[in-house]
Amino acid sequence: MSVIICTKNRPESFKKTQDSLNKQTFRDWELVVVTESPLSKARDLGWRRAKGEIVSYIDDDVLLDKNWTKNLVAIFDKYKDVAGVSGPTIIPEQLLKNRLVFWWYKQQNIFAKLWIWLMLDNHPERVGKITKIGWWSPGSNFSSCLKNKGLIDVDFLEACNMSLRRNLIKQVGGYDLKFKGTSEWCEPDLAMRVKKLGFKLVWSHKVKLKHLVSQDGVYIERRRLPERIQNYLRFRRKHL
Repeated sequence: MSVIICTKNRPESFKKTQDSLNKQTFRDWELVVVTESPLSKARDLGWRRAKGEIVSYIDDDVLLDKNWTKNLVAIFDKYKDVAGVSGPTIIPEQLLKNRLVFWWYKQQNIFAKLWIWLMLDNHPERVGKITKIGWWSPGSNFSSCLKNKGLIDVDFLEACNMSLRRNLIKQVGGYDLKFKGTSEWCEPDLAMRVKKLGFKLVWSHKVKLKHLVSQDGVYIERRRLPERIQNYLRFRRKHL
């Protein structure tokens, strides 16, 4: 397998991520590091340089469970109809504030309740589902997701914990490079295009990592709201 990390100006968190990768119980992997600025281009370059049958994308601010690679490979080996695998991407509660998309978390005001109803179909705890309005369910980011056992069929894969068969990425032509800047939505777009080939995307509680959401590096660029809205609308046009 090839583990791909797209990184920018996060040397300390990157080192911790790399250390957790080096402690894996399954050792037949290569590390591909990409520093290209537009994220869709960086992710696309990653799989094109990779040599592994399985291509796994993680962020430069995650800590992997020691059996992360082992459990990933076991799923791909056992289930030939599975194109992609994801799992828990747990964000410590005190770090949820580092991501704008969790502004509603534990808020009781009418705006938070409206967001949960409209954008999350009133089920913020679900994992891997695209809601009716075209948003993503955030359940994989909360520790409560660990109670979900077995494989769960999902609509998309978590961007910081996304593994796919390389030959299928190639078959759909890789990433859509028309997603702008930090390219939110380019990852579920790729996973869903692969799924449309007739394969499954699954989520397993055994493929877990901790996401220590950083405010360094690319974080500042994620504040470009018009760009993020454009990416969301592009995703909607393609898949809804």
